[in-house]
Amino acid sequence: MPEAPFIPVIPAGGSGTRLWPLSRRDRPKFLLDLTGEGRSLLQLTLDRLAPLADRPPIVVTGRAHAAAVREQLGDHEASGAVRVLAEPSARNSMPAIALAAALVEREEPDAVIGAFAADHLIKDEAAFARAVTAARDAAELGLLVTLGITPTCPSTAFGYIQAAGASADDAPADDAPADDAPADAALAGRLRAVGVEPVARFVEKPDRERAEEFIAAGMRWNAGMFVVRANVLLDELAAQIPALAAGVREIAAAHGTDEAQQVLERVWPTMTAIAIDHALAEPLAAQGRVAMVPAEFGWDDVGDFAALARRLRDREGRVLRGEDGTEVHVVGSASVDAHASRATVYGATDRHIALLGLQGVSIVDTEDALLVLADEQAQALQHLVDRLDAQGLDRLR
Repeated sequence: MPEAPFIPVIPAGGSGTRLWPLSRRDRPKFLLDLTGEGRSLLQLTLDRLAPLADRPPIVVTGRAHAAAVREQLGDHEASGAVRVLAEPSARNSMPAIALAAALVEREEPDAVIGAFAADHLIKDEAAFARAVTAARDAAELGLLVTLGITPTCPSTAFGYIQAAGASADDAPADDAPADDAPADAALAGRLRAVGVEPVARFVEKPDRERAEEFIAAGMRWNAGMFVVRANVLLDELAAQIPALAAGVREIAAAHGTDEAQQVLERVWPTMTAIAIDHALAEPLAAQGRVAMVPAEFGWDDVGDFAALARRLRDREGRVLRGEDGTEVHVVGSASVDAHASRATVYGATDRHIALLGLQGVSIVDTEDALLVLADEQAQALQHLVDRLDAQGLDRLR
């Protein structure tokens, strides 16, 4: 079988509320340089995907962020090395990915697309490239393929993936039983021969006890990375949510015509707002139509300040160390002094920041807000952000 062209799709959305006040509604985390490398998360994502692409990658973002995205992509878009699609409103990941797939299908029906979020970090890019190549090969068999991440801890922040044939005892009680083997045993054999496994089910974010059981059973993190032929994605979507598939195909058919904007404005608001996991991954897994590439490449969705602090500890950068046990990682130009402290500081204001006796904290200093956060409570930050409106501080969101 000749190799189909590969086109990365990069959904660039979300508000990143657990990284407030760095991440704001008008400047979400994918536009930020969170690691002090001089590249935003979006730029880093494009950097690692562009070498794998046979056609220009497609970035799908909201209108509110389209100008900033185009500014960051600069000459890449101007030269045609990347395409930017602006969606009129946020409708979750499935419509965004489906819209890109419909445009690809119109131009090259057999092309394989790969959906990768714009705001994740990956440490081992060579291992990532190998995993994407394996997923691409499996996708040419007509399957939806995901990358299953080797867990490093029993995280409650991620969903999990159970391979077919693995123990089913660890699924939540309200989940439907998974088949113990895929419907096509011959296909399963071909997949395993190239290191790809059939998927039995996807499981939502668990509690701590359940997460420990999942890891013991060999389950993997769901990083939301999917590789599939464009026409397969849309045909499968037509079977699950017919109006959504028909809508993006109608928009794609009008693309480049005088009616394109009118069709987009009319059709887009009717789209079902749903994640690709719920729209396709879960129902197709139940049908034996999903495969997984077991992967280990230092992935992190940088979902909160604790995750970012862990990431910074693995990178070279500005670090204050002392014999008193001080280890403070600094991102930005802030003036920082510390004694007997282990912390992470994000700041570029003129204020001098002094730390004494602090352990496991993140300090975020911006022009209009100061956050001091215990890293162990990082997941709870959204509660504070949600209260800003009621306090008359909507301008800070």
